[in-house]
Amino acid sequence: MRKTISLLLVSVFFIFFNAESQVSKKKNKTKKIKETTIEQSQIKEQQTPQTENRPNRDESLKKPESAKFSSTQVQITPNDIENIINQSKPIVTQKPNGSINWTEQYIEAKGRSVIDNQRFTNPAQAKLMAQRGAIVDAQRNLLEIIKGVNITSETTVQDMITTRDYIYTRLDGIIKGAQQIGEPVEKEGFIEVTLRVPIYSKDGLAPVFYNEIEKTKKSITVSDIVNEIPQEVKDQVLNGIVFNMGGKRFDPSMFPIVVDENGNLIFDFSKIYDLNSGKFPKIVQTTEELLKEFGFKKGVEILNVIKAENGKITIDTPSAKKVNWQKIGDTAAKIGKFLLMLI
Repeated sequence: MRKTISLLLVSVFFIFFNAESQVSKKKNKTKKIKETTIEQSQIKEQQTPQTENRPNRDESLKKPESAKFSSTQVQITPNDIENIINQSKPIVTQKPNGSINWTEQYIEAKGRSVIDNQRFTNPAQAKLMAQRGAIVDAQRNLLEIIKGVNITSETTVQDMITTRDYIYTRLDGIIKGAQQIGEPVEKEGFIEVTLRVPIYSKDGLAPVFYNEIEKTKKSITVSDIVNEIPQEVKDQVLNGIVFNMGGKRFDPSMFPIVVDENGNLIFDFSKIYDLNSGKFPKIVQTTEELLKEFGFKKGVEILNVIKAENGKITIDTPSAKKVNWQKIGDTAAKIGKFLLMLI
């Protein structure tokens, strides 16, 4: 917060009048002193109320007790969350013909097709056929991108397709119903279209796999830290979790997990996925400066990451004990918005 301290500059102008007749030096000196005394008295009267009303600089810098935030006191508002999302960098995995946007939670692919003016002599028909071809190409590219998506840290979409035939059928229906983004674009003799499918919404990818992911998970021991909740965090209510990556790269999965230093499960984010509404925490790449600007202690905890893998984040023991992991599910459901942030 920038504070500007305004300086009140008071200029006092002394106006001397020449008497028409010469008087003695003593009388003139007495008159000048008297005039000066009167003017200084008037200035003091004018300044006194201003000085009394002006707050002490040291006092103005002190924060009231209500401004001392903690995760159990003042929470980040929905507007704060939106502002953090808008001013943060989205987590996007780039692919040859498209991308996976983990922040906005969709997968997008482009398709192209040449405008064949020799086969279709009617220009309008040639463009229409090229548009259809571009859509088919985009659908094919969407499928290739989706196949490589990590559902959990242990399973990809491709794994699901190979082991469960009905998954491919449902997936095919979603791809054919993909939303076209914008109008077809004509570029140097070909037509390009962009198709998009949501990840978590009811008509998206996650519902296709959600009921099957438990069958694909390997047995993993739950960390003792989950049950050893420190007293000071038992009533904790969080709006988000910040993972301090320390420069480490993280490839997200559809349902990431958090583990302790020994690889034991601390939290599985599939537990807070709302299958009916399609709500799931957004993940963003932000900065500590931005979090401080919005008061990062207002319902947000920063956790130190010691290892990052596909869909799996390993945090140190002190960080693990800063969160009441058992309450995150209830909290996320109540507030409707929850953030996963990387710094």
